[in-house]
Amino acid sequence: MNFFELKADKFTSDDHHKSILGSNDLKFCLEIVVEISDFIKTSLGPKSGDKLIVDENGNILVTNDGYSIIKYLSKSSKYDDIDDNDEDNNIINIKDSNNNNSDNLNTNYNNNNNNGRNNNFSKSSPIDRKRFQTIVELLIDCCRTQERLYGDGTTSVLVLVGSFCSSALKLIFEKGIPPHIVSNGFQYSLKHALKLLNNNYYLNVNINNDDDDNNSNNNNNNNNNNNNNNNNNNNNNNNNNNNNNNNNNNNNNNNNNNNNNNNNNNNNNNNNNNNNNNNNNNNNNNNNNNNNNNNNNNNNNNKEKFEISLEKVTESSLLSKSISFYKEKLSKLSIESVKLIHSYYKRVELKRIKIMTVQGSSLEDCRLIKGCLIKRFFSHENMPKTIFNASIIVLSCPLEFPKPKTNFNISINSINELNRFIEIKSNYFQSIKDKIKTIKGLKCIVCQWGIDQEINEFLYQLGISAISWVAGDDLERISISSGANIINDLDNIDNNSDDNNSEFIGYVKEIKELVMGNDSSSRYIEFSDCKNSSTATILVRGGSKEMCDETAQCLRDSIHIVGGCLKDPRIVPSGGATELYLFNQFKYFKPSSLSSSIATTTTTMMIAIKSWSESLLTIPITLLENGGYDCQHYIIKLIQLHHCADSGSDDFRYYGVDINNSNKEFDLYKYDDDDKSSTNHYDGNQNIIQDMKFKSWELLNLKKSILKLATETT
Repeated sequence: MNFFELKADKFTSDDHHKSILGSNDLKFCLEIVVEISDFIKTSLGPKSGDKLIVDENGNILVTNDGYSIIKYLSKSSKYDDIDDNDEDNNIINIKDSNNNNSDNLNTNYNNNNNNGRNNNFSKSSPIDRKRFQTIVELLIDCCRTQERLYGDGTTSVLVLVGSFCSSALKLIFEKGIPPHIVSNGFQYSLKHALKLLNNNYYLNVNINNDDDDNNSNNNNNNNNNNNNNNNNNNNNNNNNNNNNNNNNNNNNNNNNNNNNNNNNNNNNNNNNNNNNNNNNNNNNNNNNNNNNNNNNNNNNNNKEKFEISLEKVTESSLLSKSISFYKEKLSKLSIESVKLIHSYYKRVELKRIKIMTVQGSSLEDCRLIKGCLIKRFFSHENMPKTIFNASIIVLSCPLEFPKPKTNFNISINSINELNRFIEIKSNYFQSIKDKIKTIKGLKCIVCQWGIDQEINEFLYQLGISAISWVAGDDLERISISSGANIINDLDNIDNNSDDNNSEFIGYVKEIKELVMGNDSSSRYIEFSDCKNSSTATILVRGGSKEMCDETAQCLRDSIHIVGGCLKDPRIVPSGGATELYLFNQFKYFKPSSLSSSIATTTTTMMIAIKSWSESLLTIPITLLENGGYDCQHYIIKLIQLHHCADSGSDDFRYYGVDINNSNKEFDLYKYDDDDKSSTNHYDGNQNIIQDMKFKSWELLNLKKSILKLATETT
C-alpha cells in the first residue's frame, strides 16, 4: 500500500476518487519523463550515438544535441486535431467508472494509458496525448533556457531530470513519502550542492595567454632593465673609487649585508642595486634560482590554475561531438571570433557573431571573416569583383523609379504626354545621380532594395560598384562593421556639405565577390577588415548539408563556452567527476550546516536528500554504459577513490570517467584504504578512470545551471 491508499479512509468517496486520480496523473507524468530521458541518455558523452531524425518535409538531421532531439519529438506528437467533444466524452466516461468502483478505476485508467502508448497516442487516447505533449513542452522550455544561457548541457539536463523523476517515483509510490516533502528535500539538496561547488572545488582558466603580447612585454622590460643596469654600473664605479681607503673587512661585511637585502627585496626598483658588479651578478643568479624554485612550487601546488587554458576548455566542449577530430581548428575559430568582439565592445556580444554554412569543400576550409559575408552579387556584370580601401554608403531606400503598391494604368494619348513622362523619369534619375556625385571617393553602394538599370550603367561609368536586394540583417551588420550610417532617404545627403557627408560613409579594406564551388550561381560578397572590428562571420564548409548544420551547431556551443569563460573563468572537471564529488560530500550532509530553519529535518526529508545525491550518479553511469563498460564495477572504484580523498591520503576529488582514453589497454589497480604507500596510484596512461582536472572541463556556472534546471523541472 502506498501513502495515498493508507490515508484513503479519511476522505469522502469523491475526494477518494480524486486523490487516486491525482496520484495516477502524477505517476503517469513522472513515467513519461523517465521514458524520454531513457531515450535521450544514449546521446550523452563522447561514445554516444547520434540520432538520425527525418521531419515531415523529408529533411534529415543527424545530431546528439538533446535540445534538437526533443524539439523534433515535440513536432511528432501534435494534438491539434483532437476533437474537444471526444475529449469531454472520455472524461465523462472516466468519472462514471469512478462512481462504480475504485478498483475498476485503476484498471480502466491503466488500460487507457497502455492503449494510448501502444497506439502511439492516437485519437483513442486524447488525454494521454495532451499530457505527453505538456511534459515535452515543459522539457523543451527547460532545454531552451539552458541553450540560451550557455549553449551546452541540454542532454545532461534531460538525463538528470529523468533520474530525479525516477527517484521521486520510488519515494512517493514505494516508500509513501508525500510529494511536498520530496520537493523540499530536493531543493535543500540543491542549495547544499551549490554551496559545495562555490567553496573550494572549482578551478580557474588562464584566459590571458597570448604569446605575442607576452613576448612584446618581455622585450620592453629587458630593454628597461639594461638601461638601468648601465646607469647603476657607472654609479658603482664611482662608489668604489671613493671607498678605496676603507678596511677590507668592512667592505666584506657591507657586501654581505647588501646581498641579503637584495635577496629580500627582489621586487624593489633597480636603483637599490649593490655597489659592486660582481655582487650584482651573484644576486641575479640567486634571484633566478629563487624564481625557479618559486615557480616549481607554484606549479606543484596550483598546477591546474596554470595549465588549463581557454583553448583546452573549448576543445573539451567538442569532445562529445561528431566533428571532434577538428576540435583544434573549430576551437581556435571560436576563441578568435569571441575575442575580436570582446576587444571592441569590452564585453561579450555573441549576437555580433554570425555563422554561415556553405555546402561543398571540407571542414578544413572553415575560416573566420573579420567583417560580413552576404549571399549576393554585384548588380552589374562588368563591375570590378575586388575592391580595396573602399568607401561605401548603405541605403535602405530604392534606387529606382517609385512604384505604387496597387495596380495602376497610365494612359498616354499623344507624343507630348510621352515626352512629359520620360522627362519626369529622367529628372528623378538625375536627382539620384547628383546626390551620388556629391560623395567624393565613393567606391561601393549597398542597397536594401532594387537598383534601376539606368542607375547601374551610371554607377559603372563612374567606377562605383553596387549591391542590391541586401537583407535587412545583413544591411545592419555592414553598417555596424563599416561605420556607415544607414541612409533612409537620399534627401538626407547634403549637396553642399563641407565634410563630404562623412557621417554616411563607411570604410572597408577589401570587398570581393566569391564563387563557392563549381556552381557559378552560388555567389557571395565578403566585406573583410572593416573599419570597426565589431562583427565577425564564421564560414563553415562541409561535404554535405547535414555536416554543415552539425558543425554550425557545435560552433555555437563552443562560442557560448568561450563567452562564458570570459565572463567567469571558473570551471569544474567533467566526466562525472563533479557528480561523484557531490555524492561523496552528501554522505556527511548535516541539515544544521545548511541553515538553522532546517535543523529539525525529519527522517523522510533526509531520505529525499540522499535520493537526490544518488541520482547524480546517473551521469557517470550513463557515460560508462554508452562506452560499453561495466558501469557497476567502475562506479564502485570511483566512489572508493572519492572516499579516499576525504581520508587525506591523496586528492582524488577530481577523478572521473575518461571515455576518450578507452582505446588503451587498462587494468584497474585495487585501492585499499589500509595501504597508504606512495606507489598506490592509478596509472593515468592505462585506465579510463582519470584525474579529470587535466583532461576535460565545463563551466562552473553551466554545471550549476544544469543542477538548478533539472531540480526545478522535477
